[in-house]
Amino acid sequence: MATQKNPNDTTQVIRFRPKIAEGVTTELQGIVTVLTGPNPGAVFELNSPTTVIGRSREVQIQVIDAGLSRRHAQILRRPDGFYIEDLGSTNGTFYNGERLNEPHKLEDGSRIQIGENTVLRFALQDKLEQEAARQMYEMTVRDPLTRLHNRRYLDERIRSEFAYALRHDSALTVLVIDVDNFKNVNDTMGHPAGDAVLRALGAGLQRMVRAEDILARFGGEEFVVVARSIDENGSTIFAERIRRNVESMIIPWGEIRLKITISIGLAHMGAHKYSSPEGLLAAADGALYQAKRGGRNRVEVA
Repeated sequence: MATQKNPNDTTQVIRFRPKIAEGVTTELQGIVTVLTGPNPGAVFELNSPTTVIGRSREVQIQVIDAGLSRRHAQILRRPDGFYIEDLGSTNGTFYNGERLNEPHKLEDGSRIQIGENTVLRFALQDKLEQEAARQMYEMTVRDPLTRLHNRRYLDERIRSEFAYALRHDSALTVLVIDVDNFKNVNDTMGHPAGDAVLRALGAGLQRMVRAEDILARFGGEEFVVVARSIDENGSTIFAERIRRNVESMIIPWGEIRLKITISIGLAHMGAHKYSSPEGLLAAADGALYQAKRGGRNRVEVA
């Protein structure tokens, strides 16, 4: 703390110099947050000299919005700051409401509209602020019990995966997985045991799916897997492998070793066409009920 005297006044002026905690950096980094559109709340760090935004899977910030071009816009990191530039997109890039015809320097808090429905917010934040924003987003898209993605995240991603599969005429598989006789676990062992089963199953499923697959807790004892680019026969083999692996799992609960089975409903978008992602998911859900009626611990294909 330093003090100064005003030569024309006897009032003492006090200036505070905040002390920075040891090991804490105040260096600001650029980030983009999705305000409206797919995945609202999602946070992207601008770590590269050029960050491309668009619908393509090859860009750094992929936004599945039909109003976007595959390579829609880019953010450039230059010595004097960050700039937004449109890449000749069909529906344009807007900075604070004005359509861009040339690169424009971004200010902290700037809003960027890309296409018709997606609005991004640019900000300069330190590492602590970035981590807080990322954790806040994770809290909105993760199931607190299993730490898998939740229904909200699944609804957003299945729409984007369906749109991609439709546009590129590629295969898409949905598995709806349900624990057999789960109520008996809760009734005989108690809800803590049921929670342990769901956590163990979620962790097991995470190991069984591919990195590019989407795995989410659908609700209760139901889970959903969305898998790309597998033909119908391969999808059935994939589902059967999951079923067998779960059947062989042993879940410790105190001195007891629990075993469970699952039923799986499968719907495949390839030769079979669906008009909407909701229709594809409903078909898999209907196949699950067929598996339940057929005796459980089985895979049924829609």
